[in-house]
Amino acid sequence: MSQLQPKRIVLHCRLHKTGSTYIQRNLKRNQDLLLKQGVRYLGPNTFKKRCPKLWRHLQWGRLDRRTSSALQAETRTNLLELAGDKPESIHTIFLSFEAIFGTLRSGLIDEGRNKVPNKEHKPGLYRYAKARTKRLMTGLEDSLGQRSIEWTVLFANRNPEAFIRSCHTQLIKEGHHTPETSHFDTFRQTADFSHSDPQQLEQSLSKLRSKRDLTVVTLNYDQASNPQEPSIFLWNLLKRALPNQADLLKQQLEASPENDKLAKTPNPGLSERGLELALQARPLFSRSEWKLFRKFLEKNFCKSS
Repeated sequence: MSQLQPKRIVLHCRLHKTGSTYIQRNLKRNQDLLLKQGVRYLGPNTFKKRCPKLWRHLQWGRLDRRTSSALQAETRTNLLELAGDKPESIHTIFLSFEAIFGTLRSGLIDEGRNKVPNKEHKPGLYRYAKARTKRLMTGLEDSLGQRSIEWTVLFANRNPEAFIRSCHTQLIKEGHHTPETSHFDTFRQTADFSHSDPQQLEQSLSKLRSKRDLTVVTLNYDQASNPQEPSIFLWNLLKRALPNQADLLKQQLEASPENDKLAKTPNPGLSERGLELALQARPLFSRSEWKLFRKFLEKNFCKSS
């Protein structure tokens, strides 16, 4: 039996454009503080790099097939390494990753859509959220050799119009420009957001309770955040995700001189002028060049709160 036997796993399945880049940067910066309290934080980059087989299984695996022994061994070994010197002291794994439910590109962009082994290739943002989440849960359960895990699936939601507009802006920032995405009105009419409705998502995910101790937690981003004080959303999320550690973490994070970015918001939206420039300039740049130009846009044409 593995020394790593967490009692709880929190899946922060962030809906796109609900402040999660801010959450992830600050939790990664303070992951040692979390570790001292028995919480192993995993962000998207760590998860993809250290658990690549599980990441591929989440995306393209099939529910009618068992997780492979190679996947289990890789995941178990790397999670044990990430647990530090005292893996037996880890009671909670906190995974925050926007692609658990699906990506913007796979859900909203028809151009270049590839067929995948599990046939989950139909458009629609978060259409396959339940299946993807189930594969992730099963992969972790099999890798840890544990079935008695307390699962929490946490996601934030926001005003539908603001959410759709933010997704449109993000696709443009990422360089996904098609006739359907270039203009917002066309995008809103053609993109399928029906599966991203918070109530429908919660109802769908709740079906995973039949074989698991699962709690689905939703957080209203518009009510739980303040653009002038980004940290308010972090504190509200921690209260729901880590209720027993939230107060102490808040004290420690605010007291640490290293947390100079608590008041800074990463991945900002673009102003109307910024969006216009992005649409005009995209054909001029290669993929790698576009990443640099995107940083220029975010720095000089940031949308004011």
